[in-house]
Amino acid sequence: MKINFKLLLLITIPVITFSSCSKDNKKDFQVNYFTNGVYIVNEGSFGAGNSSLSYLNLQAGTMSNDVFAISNGFPLGDVAQSMTILNNKGYIVVNNSQKIEVVDLNNMLSIATITGFQSPRYFISSNNKGYVSDWFDNNIKVIDLATNTITNTIPTGNGPEQMVITSNKLFVVNVGGFGTDNTVTVIDLAAETVLTTVTVGVNPNSICTDANGKIWVLCSGSTGPDFTGGTADDIAGSLWKVNSSNQTIETSLPMGLFEHPVKLTKNGAGTDLYFLNGSDAYTGKVCKTSISNPSVSGLVPVVDRLFYGLGVHPVYGTIYGGFVPGFTQNGHIFRYELSGNLIDSMEVGIAPNFFVFK
Repeated sequence: MKINFKLLLLITIPVITFSSCSKDNKKDFQVNYFTNGVYIVNEGSFGAGNSSLSYLNLQAGTMSNDVFAISNGFPLGDVAQSMTILNNKGYIVVNNSQKIEVVDLNNMLSIATITGFQSPRYFISSNNKGYVSDWFDNNIKVIDLATNTITNTIPTGNGPEQMVITSNKLFVVNVGGFGTDNTVTVIDLAAETVLTTVTVGVNPNSICTDANGKIWVLCSGSTGPDFTGGTADDIAGSLWKVNSSNQTIETSLPMGLFEHPVKLTKNGAGTDLYFLNGSDAYTGKVCKTSISNPSVSGLVPVVDRLFYGLGVHPVYGTIYGGFVPGFTQNGHIFRYELSGNLIDSMEVGIAPNFFVFK
């Protein structure tokens, strides 16, 4: 979503009409269809209301597109950002519609809609509470999951983005909003107050924990005022390791000049880190480093193709890349073995940006 805001400064996105499904067109998926597969969150075109959810059934080997609209008879909304699975429910964060759609993963039917946000980005949960990063409001919204209502707000830095929870603390990367930031906000979940702030590189955009309980933060740096990179005021990205117990920096690794990595994720064991490395801070080639011997210098891409979205299956280790030919046409996902060999590709919705594995 941040990426789309930047693109609005560079291009004019044409208005796209979206014909919502009528209730007569609703489809009941077979029982257990959504049991072993991959959800693909398709961002859609900013302002067009054509975001969607695709589902790859791994057992059947079939791709079903627009499953939310087909199941419910109405479209998902404007700019789908992310999705989290909790207790067989899917929490789909729809950024520009300022809502979270809660769906029953048995049939993809909407069972609740959570509102009260300005620009929600990501959802995470602990102890029957949800936590939502709200980009424009520069805070975390606390959700009572029994009532699906907002009960508290906790301040963060500029443009709160991804989050992790460890030792009853919430770590939030602040990507900078329309400006810059270089902090991770640490929140005490019991008190719902800010515990401390950790300083990292410029514009931290993604975060994950590893097999040893350490926290890794990926910073995209700054591409300059034109958002394309490669200019004199370009600030390269970086990768940081944070001690989750005392919130101190253990490792900081600078990227090469004009490198702006995004979309940090990990393998199922938490021993390898994956991310997209490119020059514009919204697409990149798939790169990998290990937590035992981390290095980001002179990395050779595992997959030498530019992607907008990235995921790694936690069980099978398959690499998933979301390819966006433009924000007015359907994208594709590409699947690769860990070696980088291509398995297959499939058409999905517009701008596939996020993968969820079940």
